[in-house]
Amino acid sequence: MDRAPLRVCLAATLVLLTTGSFAFSADDDLREKALKLNQVTGTTAMSARLFELMKDKETTKKLLVEAVKMAKDEKKPLKFNACFILARAAQGLKDVPTAEIFYKLCADDATKLGSASKIIDVFDNMIDLYSQNKKFDEAIRACQEFLDIQVDDVESPINQMKPFILEKLVLATARKGKIDEALKIADNLIEKDKGGWYFVRLKAEVYREAEKYGDAADSYLQTIDRLKNNKRLEEAQREMFIKRIRYGLSNIYVELKQIDKSAEQLEILMKEDPDNPTYMNDLGFVWADHDMKVDEAEKLIRKAIEKDREQRKKIEDLPKDEDVDNAAYLDSLGWVLFKQKKYADAKKELLTATKLEDGKHIEILDHLADVHMALGEKADAVKIWKDALKQDNLSRREKERKKIIEQKLADAEKK
Repeated sequence: MDRAPLRVCLAATLVLLTTGSFAFSADDDLREKALKLNQVTGTTAMSARLFELMKDKETTKKLLVEAVKMAKDEKKPLKFNACFILARAAQGLKDVPTAEIFYKLCADDATKLGSASKIIDVFDNMIDLYSQNKKFDEAIRACQEFLDIQVDDVESPINQMKPFILEKLVLATARKGKIDEALKIADNLIEKDKGGWYFVRLKAEVYREAEKYGDAADSYLQTIDRLKNNKRLEEAQREMFIKRIRYGLSNIYVELKQIDKSAEQLEILMKEDPDNPTYMNDLGFVWADHDMKVDEAEKLIRKAIEKDREQRKKIEDLPKDEDVDNAAYLDSLGWVLFKQKKYADAKKELLTATKLEDGKHIEILDHLADVHMALGEKADAVKIWKDALKQDNLSRREKERKKIIEQKLADAEKK
């Protein structure tokens, strides 16, 4: 039997499948995945699907590219649920333009549907997206758009949400640099909430943004007093809020150079929550950074790393790339070892930290460069400082760090 015709037939079929009208491309597969997101309903199911997407970030990036093309289709194949999941995925991947596209589609759909819960979810997340990425004008506009929604029923979820959107508006306004305007809004909210604590805490945040740390500390202390006297909250809720305020207060005392007071707040928190690695790490770092109780600081930081590892083991289906040590904790360990003049050990921890996604931070890079200098590795230190100076979108504190690095770099290059 002559098999040549069969081979020709198979070859022709293969061509049709890969290039012709019968083609099924990777793009088709991605479109199908995006369309299936329309069928995901319920908060739990949507959260689970989002978690799955974040486990495979490379595929999700490709999915988002194809979904953006679909979003431009006049037939609007992607409905609210799909757009919301895609927006959250893009936000998780720090793809701000793509997240913005899908949040705006969600906002349009939610408004047409007249769903209060969907409107709240969209605006709450969209405002956070803008604020987290220092797009404060956009955050303020989104806040105002939500506040302009008119609902007659005072008890409606949208009207109940408006004070919290006002809070986001105040913080975005403060972070934009309009401190007086932000304080005025905060004071109005405090006046309306007679004897309440929530907006006093907000005022402390505004003072913190303005670097008026003494006023911020006073407002935080006033918030704690009001919380202790609050009879409307259940005890567990009240204690949770007090912990959050104490933690903020501990950072304010660092800014005020009142290290003993900062340590006092962190020690109170550790007594109340002895397994919390954040409190251990922060207290260890504060001590080490100010050359206090350095040996005890090292023990605390190492304990924080161990506790963090224990807690990760308890998380089911944790993606492999997320089962890593906390870059901030490794930085703390490297820094305390530097303070103990254990430079080789410090270098090892800091190099590990800087390889992590969250470790390419200007302060961590500065610490590593200091270690290189201590080891006589000036060329490495200079390179890292130069890399650190390339970072943008910095906070006020990071800008101050940048000035210090510029001086260190100038000094190193003179030698």
